[in-house]
Amino acid sequence: MLKSLIHRVLPRSYITARHGSVSRWVLGAGAYGAALVTTMDHTLAREVWRRMWADDYPSGLARLAWYARRRFPGLDMSVDPLSLFCSGMTPPELQAMRRFLLRHGRVEDEALLGELCFISASAAIETFGTPGYVENISRLRADAGALLDRSLSRMADAADPSAQPLAESRRAPTAISSRAGFSPLGAETALRDTLALLETGGFRPFILSGTLLGAIREGRMLEHDYDIDLGLFADETDLTRLERLLHHSPPFRCIRHECQTLILDAPAGLRRRDMPAVYKLRHASGIMVDIFLHYREDDVIWHGTALYRWENSPFTLSPCDLAGINPLAPANAEQNLTENYGDWREPKYSFHCALDTPNLALFAGPMALAVAIRRFSMLLSRPADAARLLDQMAAAGFIESDPEKGWKISEAVFRPSSGQGRGG
Repeated sequence: MLKSLIHRVLPRSYITARHGSVSRWVLGAGAYGAALVTTMDHTLAREVWRRMWADDYPSGLARLAWYARRRFPGLDMSVDPLSLFCSGMTPPELQAMRRFLLRHGRVEDEALLGELCFISASAAIETFGTPGYVENISRLRADAGALLDRSLSRMADAADPSAQPLAESRRAPTAISSRAGFSPLGAETALRDTLALLETGGFRPFILSGTLLGAIREGRMLEHDYDIDLGLFADETDLTRLERLLHHSPPFRCIRHECQTLILDAPAGLRRRDMPAVYKLRHASGIMVDIFLHYREDDVIWHGTALYRWENSPFTLSPCDLAGINPLAPANAEQNLTENYGDWREPKYSFHCALDTPNLALFAGPMALAVAIRRFSMLLSRPADAARLLDQMAAAGFIESDPEKGWKISEAVFRPSSGQGRGG
């Protein structure tokens, strides 16, 4: 497979390392040429070059792989249909990507509509506070409405006793598998070193998600995991000091960080709020570490990414045993794992954080709408989960009842307003 060949030629440890100007120029020029041939669009090829020259090989090569897969559907280049494939792009670049997708989007209709939702949500975020926001938020509502209508139609067909049973999505996420280069022993070393880095810097990290699951269920790192999951409480964290530590601590490297963007409806108009969510750190061994900021709000503690938000019951921290490392962890570890995984005592090798996580919650942002509508289209073979998500979207104000179709995208969601500002 082409994907395996690329990994052999450019292993992950090389892609995520720091590179000199010669490497960045050579690979950047090659990536530019490949992107230009694939997309026939100078704007998109130049954006790939910009990523490579900025030493952001992971994003640049991921973008190139996305273009190749959409232009040549037979290539085994991409895995997760719910990845944020258009992150960090400018409005003109997003517009060019939309044109490319409409020309060469040889994918199933649901996938095509879902990707259009992601592009229009990104454009709405990038143009907030400008005249372009009105056009882009309207486009997001139209894209989301088209995918919702198609999904509701498929749901109605499935409810017809004479219809064929609803098939699983042909582009459902693949089963979870270990990332190339990940090993439990290597991950234990990376965990020790990362905890030492953060604790020496004055922070109080704790393990969560798959790393916590390995500690509680097996007393060690999971064999089939693919990164290390750590948390920090946002109200205890000096972000300026944290970012300085993560960006200036060789041989670690901070690959990227993500914010969760909210569009809040205030009396003075719409207000944008960007909440730092996760930092992705590469250990010298190549092991990846996700550091999630945890926010205490009302009666929950939540953490997330640019796409997702997971809510847990409030917890305090206490030491736990993980291969003799004794990191901090939620004191109510079993309750925390039940909220995250359901029945966590039985190993699951086919688990996706967007479809199988019981504590996934919506947040007030364009990307949350795009993800929710795409998730709904992928959950139609699981009627109870699909119905639950519809209820969540209605409660969040994303959708409203419609006498003909049952549901429609709310006309007021992230409404354009002349009084909107760029609040922080």
